[in-house]
Order: sequence, then structure tokens, then C-alpha cells
Amino acid sequence: MPQSSQHSILLVSGSPASGKSTLARALAQILGYPLISKDTIKESLFDSLGTHLSGNLDAPELSRRLSRAAMDLLWSLASGCPQVILEANFRPGSALERARLTALEGRKLEIYCHCTPEEAARRFRERAERERHHPAHSMKTLSAELLKEFDRPIGLCPVIDVDTESPVDPVVDPLEVVARIRRHWPDLAE
Repeated sequence: MPQSSQHSILLVSGSPASGKSTLARALAQILGYPLISKDTIKESLFDSLGTHLSGNLDAPELSRRLSRAAMDLLWSLASGCPQVILEANFRPGSALERARLTALEGRKLEIYCHCTPEEAARRFRERAERERHHPAHSMKTLSAELLKEFDRPIGLCPVIDVDTESPVDPVVDPLEVVARIRRHWPDLAE
């Protein structure tokens, strides 16, 4: 799919278990943009380095360190992509994350996924209980305090608000979001 020649960054944000990954994957497929996901990077780092690091650290500390490394890599990779979707649970109160986003050149658009804290906690708990839960993620539940960190968009660029209280429909919802993106970026290829 032909793309705009302008450097374009779609930031898919929201709390853990808000439907970000599902929506970001669908948008990447529709738009033909590469997707850089913090959790994918974190899980790859764990698979490569986790056994070497885990002897020195408890699981929560290893998870935190891998999360920081994954975010550093996400920002580094993003700067070299002409068009990209960045997906993570970005912290709107983090001066570092706000500075890293501001430093990226090009037009930016934030897609903020949100659901009630109760729904996010339920989804997260169910995901953690499933067999396919990756060992890089040590948390099994989300606290109300943690969820408050993601209660709003980063807000450094225009925001498309996406209510994900109901599960994201992998066909209909992304197409509606793409239509909303085109309102901001009319030159986005069909």
C-alpha cells in the first residue's frame, strides 16, 4: 500500500489489558505500517537474556528492567521508521516518555484505548491465568493505583479516543479508527 512521504507516527496508548495490542496489530495490517510493540520486545529480551539475568534478580525486578530496556529499544527503533505504529502502556505522567515522544520527528497521532479499571483488571487477570502468559510478565493482577497511571492519553498530539470496554472487533473497529485517522491525515493512502 503506498504511503504518505511524510514521517508518520501512530501511538497506540492505554492501560494494560485495554485492547491496545489487538487494535495496533489490525491497524498495522490495514495501513501497512510496521508495528513496534513494547511487550513483543520485552518478551524477546526475556527469551534471549532472561535465564542469564534471572539468577541475580527476583521476577518483578527482572520484569521492570526488561520493560525499561524494551521502552528504550522502542524509542530507538521508532526514530528510524518513516511510518510506524508504537504500542505500549505509555505513562502520561512520565517526563522521560513525554520527552522521547516529543523528540521523534514527524507528524504524530495518539490512539488512546480505554475501558473501566474493573474491565482492565479482569482481562489482565484472565490473561495471566492462561497457559500462554509469557514469563517476562511477572504481575498476575493490576492494582487500582497502577491503573491510575494510564487514566488519560499522553496528549502531546491530536488524540483519537477509542472505547474498548467491549472487546475490539478485529474487522469493524480498526476500519472505523482508520477513518478517524484519515480525518487528521487526509493524505493517508486508501
